[in-house]
Amino acid sequence: MTATEMFRKDHGIIRKTLVSLDRALLMRTPHWTLVAKNVATYLDLAMREYLGSEERWVLRPLAETGQDAAGVVQELEREHRDLEAGLATFMALTRQPVTDSVAPMVREKGVALVLEEAANHVLQIQEAGRALEEPAAID
Repeated sequence: MTATEMFRKDHGIIRKTLVSLDRALLMRTPHWTLVAKNVATYLDLAMREYLGSEERWVLRPLAETGQDAAGVVQELEREHRDLEAGLATFMALTRQPVTDSVAPMVREKGVALVLEEAANHVLQIQEAGRALEEPAAID
């Protein structure tokens, strides 16, 4: 399996996890609080591993190719930190039993995590993955 295939597979798994969270939060399934807690725990592990690998194997070498690339990498790393901060907030809310008073905030932070941060990040990384697979231009 190539690195690109591994990143694509990881993206698919993370995206499916976020879709599960989104459905549970928006449809208010009977066990949505359990789904939220489990997804938060899974994403903490998966994202930490995935983002670390991506930064180490893709972003660092890319940054070394030039100043423009280094600027793009810096922006992607900032987005990683923002995603991690949103996930940390969501995890903190789901560590304890979700009471009626906390439930609206759990839904709000969970939906924000899915729609605002993760969806944009996944799309950007998918585009970068496609660019890596394109054959080099022949001048």
